[in-house]
Amino acid sequence: MQDTPLVSIITPTYNRAYIIKNAINSILAQTYPNWELIIMDDGSTDRTKQDIASIGDARIRYYSQLNAGPSKARNHALELARGRWVAYLDSDNELLRNYLEIMLEHFRKHPGALYGIPQGNYTFELYQDGKLIDVVDKSNQFPATLTIQDIFHRKLHFDMNGFMHAREIFGNGVAFDANLHGMEDWDLVMQIGERYPEGFMYVPVVLYTYHQRYGTDSLVANINVSYKDHAQKFEELYQKHKNASLMEGQRWYPDRSERWMRLEKDFQDGKLPPAYLYPFPEHWPKNAPAESSSS
Repeated sequence: MQDTPLVSIITPTYNRAYIIKNAINSILAQTYPNWELIIMDDGSTDRTKQDIASIGDARIRYYSQLNAGPSKARNHALELARGRWVAYLDSDNELLRNYLEIMLEHFRKHPGALYGIPQGNYTFELYQDGKLIDVVDKSNQFPATLTIQDIFHRKLHFDMNGFMHAREIFGNGVAFDANLHGMEDWDLVMQIGERYPEGFMYVPVVLYTYHQRYGTDSLVANINVSYKDHAQKFEELYQKHKNASLMEGQRWYPDRSERWMRLEKDFQDGKLPPAYLYPFPEHWPKNAPAESSSS
């Protein structure tokens, strides 16, 4: 085993002792062994630290910080990363066992690539009182081919899971933006895309599993997130990146912001359920309108 890992995997977490071992086990099972896992605990008050310590693998590096949100947690972890490549896995998701092997193989075959994403298993999951009550498979969002401009144009819901980039591109103005109210993952890949438009690589192989967990502790889909919150996120991302050349021809703004604000009005008027039930129309009140297009 080499002293310096080739890949640094970053996992921010907050009070996920009940589920984080699923993510860690998916990394321990990787067919490629030369990695380090940097777990950045964002101020957990549960048994996260003790449970991770019990695993006993020297490749796992645990750190903690005062609660400051996922952007600062990931930036902190990036400062500690030693690998040539950096990959991301949230604490409630899993990598398939050949994720590292296949991603590194594709980077070797495409020496000009600096960052890339694979396809994934992608599900919306509804929880009630901690129990899973409904699942909607959204894996068909992944196309056969994908460009960096497609991501700017919101033709794919981008998230950090499975994303890999050269560590060297972090810094020089590229970092997670802690001032945003969400979509910091989409913002980061747009920051990178603006600087390195020719460095993008798409791997059309399913290599991770993503759970969008509604009604739980998910940052974007918990019971406290409103329709208006979603509108604000789209507004912020557009205003930040509207002058980027890769945004030319985009069609998601202002439609997405305006649609979420219409949904907020319908919710305030009693016509819609809370936002965390939005992807699950079978759980809506009987007098609710038909489901519209996804976010």
